[in-house]
Amino acid sequence: ISEPSLRSLKLHMLNQGLPFVGFGIMDNAILIWAGDQIDVSLGVMLGTSTMCAAAVGNIISDLAGVALGTVIEDLCAKLGLPAARLTNAQRQLRNVRFAGQLGTAIGLTIGCIIG
Repeated sequence: ISEPSLRSLKLHMLNQGLPFVGFGIMDNAILIWAGDQIDVSLGVMLGTSTMCAAAVGNIISDLAGVALGTVIEDLCAKLGLPAARLTNAQRQLRNVRFAGQLGTAIGLTIGCIIG
């Protein structure tokens, strides 16, 4: 199995990470909004803690993430980023898997900071 080029690894990172920027933005924005709405309404009415409201807000944002995941991926696909052009065998290489995971982690972190 030939090692992928550095350019291919960078493109793989980018293509894996970009959808998670969108996911992180959406996830944190919904989490904060839903948690706040629950805290000031149900939290006051039922006497629950802010942490309880945050936990329920997290459930809501996670469900939204499941529902909107393919929408985010479709939007990213429309950007027309160049593909990494990796073979199936190359995708199994440790450095390729690591590059994809690193791209995902970086993308999610950036998205969560923005969201």
